[in-house]
Amino acid sequence: LLTGYQVSAAAFTWHAGTGESPAHDPLTRTYASGDGPRVNPFFRALYRDTASALSGLFAREHTAQVDPPERERREEDFSEARLKLLYCSPTMELGVDISSLNAVMMRNVPPTPANYAQRSGRAGRSGQPALVTTYCATGNSHDQYYFRNSRLMVAGSVAPPRLDLANEDLVASHLQAICLAEAGLKLGRSIPEVIDIGYAEGSDRPEPALELHDHIAAALHNAHAQTRAVEAAHQVLGELLPAFAETTWWDDSWIEQRVRSAGTEFDKAFDRWRDLFRAALDDQCIQNKRVLDHQLSERDRSFAVARRKEAETQLNLLKNEVPGSRSVLSDFNPYRYLASEGWLPGYSFPRLPIAAYIPTAGRGFGEGDYLQRPRFVAISEFGPGALVYHEGSRYLVARVQLPPSSSGSIVTSEARRCEHCGYHHKADDGADRCEMCGEPLTTTHGLLQLHTVFTQRRERISSDEEERRRAGFRLVTSYQFSKKSLRSGRRDAVLADPTGPFATLSYGDSATIRVTNLGRVRAKADEPDGFWLDAGDGRWMTERDAAEAYGDSSEMPLVDADGNEKRLKARVIPYVEDRRNILVVTLDTPLDEPVARSLMYALERGIEAAFELEDSELTSELLPPDDGPRKRFLFTEAAEGGAGVLRRLQSEPGAVARAARTALGICHFGAHGEDLATADTERPCARGCYDCLLTFSNQPSHATIDRHSIRDLLLRLTTAEARTAGRGESRSEQMQRLVGEAEEPVSGRERDFLGFLKERGLRLPEAARPLIAEARARPDYVFRLPGVKVAVFIDSSAQDRPAAAGGSAHDRPAGVDSSPHDRPAAVDGSAQEQSAAAERDDDAEERLYAAGWEVVRFRHGDDWDETVARHARYFGPGDAR
Repeated sequence: LLTGYQVSAAAFTWHAGTGESPAHDPLTRTYASGDGPRVNPFFRALYRDTASALSGLFAREHTAQVDPPERERREEDFSEARLKLLYCSPTMELGVDISSLNAVMMRNVPPTPANYAQRSGRAGRSGQPALVTTYCATGNSHDQYYFRNSRLMVAGSVAPPRLDLANEDLVASHLQAICLAEAGLKLGRSIPEVIDIGYAEGSDRPEPALELHDHIAAALHNAHAQTRAVEAAHQVLGELLPAFAETTWWDDSWIEQRVRSAGTEFDKAFDRWRDLFRAALDDQCIQNKRVLDHQLSERDRSFAVARRKEAETQLNLLKNEVPGSRSVLSDFNPYRYLASEGWLPGYSFPRLPIAAYIPTAGRGFGEGDYLQRPRFVAISEFGPGALVYHEGSRYLVARVQLPPSSSGSIVTSEARRCEHCGYHHKADDGADRCEMCGEPLTTTHGLLQLHTVFTQRRERISSDEEERRRAGFRLVTSYQFSKKSLRSGRRDAVLADPTGPFATLSYGDSATIRVTNLGRVRAKADEPDGFWLDAGDGRWMTERDAAEAYGDSSEMPLVDADGNEKRLKARVIPYVEDRRNILVVTLDTPLDEPVARSLMYALERGIEAAFELEDSELTSELLPPDDGPRKRFLFTEAAEGGAGVLRRLQSEPGAVARAARTALGICHFGAHGEDLATADTERPCARGCYDCLLTFSNQPSHATIDRHSIRDLLLRLTTAEARTAGRGESRSEQMQRLVGEAEEPVSGRERDFLGFLKERGLRLPEAARPLIAEARARPDYVFRLPGVKVAVFIDSSAQDRPAAAGGSAHDRPAGVDSSPHDRPAAVDGSAQEQSAAAERDDDAEERLYAAGWEVVRFRHGDDWDETVARHARYFGPGDAR
């Protein structure tokens, strides 16, 4: 054990050496001879000739995470040459004008010529010569492609922005902006102007209701404002209605339904803010009690003071009351917050971000800020124990915001991911078999949705620990197409060439993507999935901490030898989810994994180059099974709202062939498959290179990637065409069909039942009063779901049934029992007649069970909500809209 001391660097006096002998470090290297280490000529020349010119040089960040006043101050210092170097994110594209700037250096190639023109245009704006340097990174396929084709970037034409105008989330956010305008609401500069944060005094702990102010709620639900919004929406969106009609989410009543639900969705959009505010308010209250508890040690009370100050800073940030932050650029300005939640159009700002609270950001002690990242980035960057670098400091993700629970235990969920295709199923769907491929499902427990995380400053960390934390996490992706009644939110196309079909393209707009963090890459082989979490305060626990804690909240609290209560632990698996445009490619013939992986990367590169997408705008991954041959690829548009490229691949007959031809060229093959790389003596390519399929991100697969293995597949794809299938029914169309297809008039009770299902967003039946020949029965409605068939009976009173409308007994097929819906019903039916009818229905129920059907009966007088809740696996969880 070595004992050392930390000495302030200001206490040292540094003297220049002679440059003839370097410092000897016996901890890193030893030498057999007495010569010692050699002098590095580069650093000797740097210190001798260049160091004096670099004296006093410093740089600052220029990103959206920097406070607006500080960012403006840095722009002014830079324009006055007090700040020599400014490291910028794409914020420089937003029009920062520094007229005397004469040099711009880009660390990578921008996504498109339009971005290049904006960024490079920061220099030479006053007419003087300017130098623009663009670094093309080795390992970045986008950069290398434009390094070889620099003319396409530097002198390329500026194409119109790619935006999927038929994306449901994008259209909904603009429609809701119209609703807000027609309601005549001004939300102000802080969320407390929208949400009432007051609470009754005298309680042990503050518990504000955090409801909308009355005038806000009234304006959003005003019927006249909703009528105006519908009219305005039809005017604004009128030209796009034909495009909407080709999607899976549109129906003729969509605008009216979304306008009616806009107020409810507006209220729900503030749920994340409410959770943050309640957590900070509770923490402030708890820590204040600890500060006043003089039985605690001075150290504990000092810690409580710091924690209370931190909670108060969080509250000020949430109320947008930190000095200098009361601007439209604050993350908690109502308009920007609603954009980040997807309720208003967000454009360049990330939607539904995960926030990390940074306790200090280069300012005074106890101050802090929220750092936000897109969800699919945050699941790894803000993962348990991850290191966050911000404004020159290093922070450790120490704890996570826990969902509220009255039981004292952590609220987790469960889900089912198909091990054969990766399809995601919610637990309350009740499915036993996969909706995508029909295989049996297994359940994952202990899932914890990642929300806000909290960090603590980390001054010292060993290089081994830092490297281990940087190794990252094991992330698993699952997907689920949105469900629009019989129109599943999924559109299929068969991919065929002159020899016949060989693949299926399944496109879904606004599909649910879930990314789950199973653990660290360098975890032990026998370590279970997930992480240990302190159930009391949400802190991530080490294995040592977890060994000293106890199991779950149902156990009696345990104490150690000193009488201290042990901490309660739980094993959880963090996850995030969002909605994205996706394309699942399913091959008819599985491929060996190396071949499938090579083809996937080639298609991704071809799509990006053919449709001018940046690397970060499109992602791809192989779908399960994880062992053996593969036949499914998942492509995801990472851009907010989508670029519309994946939709084109499914809907345009020649789009896949276009991408394949581009991929063939990227893989160094000619149009007819001839190998062009062997003729290039300067840059030969054997199996793969950074000019074709190898990238920095796919380094683990470099040993298996082989461009020759996919040559014939790409050639086949260049001649393929996509043949699309129909889009299915909307809910309104399905309702009309169900009412119209019944052989007898639908009773009022049955019509009410259909309205009940539609209003609550529940699954609608597939058919009304079909004949189930094998059971000799005719239920009111049927559902045919993956792995299960369900018959539904709606028991009616005599007054509910249509009189003499169903024909006589001889009109029925032979052998089909009579039921209340298979025969004329007398209006004044007696109790005995109703009982007999029920018995016949019970007989039909037994035959349906025998034939392999499930039966759900809604009896007269039953609570339909309770019945549906008991059978949620058939009717679905419902939709709040």
